[in-house]
Amino acid sequence: MVNFLISIRGYTHLYRSLLRFYDKPGGEIKEMLYHLNTANLDSYRVSHPHLYIAESTPAAFCNRLNDPYCRPYRTEVQLYKSLLTLKHGIDYKFITASQREALQALNCIISNIEYRFYKVYGMEIEDKRTVFSDCAYRLIPREDEPSVCLMHDWICLPSA
Repeated sequence: MVNFLISIRGYTHLYRSLLRFYDKPGGEIKEMLYHLNTANLDSYRVSHPHLYIAESTPAAFCNRLNDPYCRPYRTEVQLYKSLLTLKHGIDYKFITASQREALQALNCIISNIEYRFYKVYGMEIEDKRTVFSDCAYRLIPREDEPSVCLMHDWICLPSA
């Protein structure tokens, strides 16, 4: 059962972050995010059939992703945690084939980030030595989230 809707503003942060941290063309990212958005909406509708939920057209959704005021995430850890949030906001049983393909692409990106993080830092991204626990499960980042990937670096920052 999916109990949360993800706002388009959240997808904007995610889009800008995928452009920053992941090597994939912007058009492909927009298409994937649109399908994931509709998958989240469809999953939520099944859990809450009494609610009316408006859905953006593909063009309107993609135009909203270009909002220059939504900054990308500071770290790969924030990106990873937001991708997990999006994944948990989709119920596989209630989505279409194109949405499943987008979800599969999302799973590949998550795996790729895990692999790259391990290669760079020599530890799992969810390790207690990373800032994973200090990042929120959401697509819109909090202002006080860490700007580095490792807890030791976060504690040692003068502004922390």
